[in-house]
Amino acid sequence: MKNILDYTFYRTAKRHFKRDGIDAFTAKLTITFILSLYCIPFIIYIIDLFKLKPNLNIEIILYIFISFIIYFLVKIRYKSKYLILRDKWINEKKSEKYLGEIYIILFFFSPLLLMFIVKWMF
Repeated sequence: MKNILDYTFYRTAKRHFKRDGIDAFTAKLTITFILSLYCIPFIIYIIDLFKLKPNLNIEIILYIFISFIIYFLVKIRYKSKYLILRDKWINEKKSEKYLGEIYIILFFFSPLLLMFIVKWMF
């Protein structure tokens, strides 16, 4: 099975290669956005756990701060990785490509499901 982060990075970088080049800035932002979506339920949980008064400003500042941290970690992880990942998946079959796209879609929408579960539980 493919590492979903690496595969999402590769597919996004490949799609935007003409604009971004090997740096793959759009792919890094995509991974950052998806991972930061996973943080929203935890922010909600922390606010509920400590019985903090819901304050949109604090939540947004916390989310942006976490997103910046995630971006810098993603930037370090995927520095000069596009060509390595390209060599790994350049010869994938059409069926593997479609299955990978389904994984990416599930990976993208699963934080929303997690948000609903956390909100329902608390």
